[in-house]
Amino acid sequence: MSATISFYDENATHLAQQYNSLAFESVHQSWSQYWPKSGAAVLDVGAGSGRDARWMSERGCSVVAVEPSIRLRDLVQQSCSEDVTCLDDSLPYLSHVVGLAKRYDLVMLSAVWMHIPIEQRSIAIKVLSNLLVDDGILVITLRHGGFRDGRETFGVSVSELDKLAGDFGLVCCHVEDEKDFLNREEVMWQTVVMKKTLGLEG
Repeated sequence: MSATISFYDENATHLAQQYNSLAFESVHQSWSQYWPKSGAAVLDVGAGSGRDARWMSERGCSVVAVEPSIRLRDLVQQSCSEDVTCLDDSLPYLSHVVGLAKRYDLVMLSAVWMHIPIEQRSIAIKVLSNLLVDDGILVITLRHGGFRDGRETFGVSVSELDKLAGDFGLVCCHVEDEKDFLNREEVMWQTVVMKKTLGLEG
């Protein structure tokens, strides 16, 4: 088990309270025009406390929530309805998700990408692209600012994502710079929205 997942296991209750103190509508307002509609199939990779999966499920979406931390995953299962499928899985391969043989209208990675080693990112984007329906949406939030608690983090940039997206049938269609909603001065965010190009697959 990685040091990062161990951190999430050991601090799950506190982190869940922190995540749940922020409303989905506030944290994700910057891409509200892409929010899924009722009936959409959604994949939430790195589901954390289940806040986002719960919000989308309550609005009629079919949600698969992926969370590699067993403690956080337990909290997701406790807080979400039975309509949310909760899986132990992780990037870059998402083997269990791929095994479901489903495709999704929306795939989201909120505060996940900075944990993915740079050498694994091409594989990760290929897998994520292949999980999208044509015209499907991939949303990735980029954290700028490190950790002081032992969690592993790797540099992120919009330019890197844009290049990877182009390699695997995705087009970057929206980027937004955002402050940290927990008011940490050393942290800022960017939200990147990408769209699956019709007929292209990595």
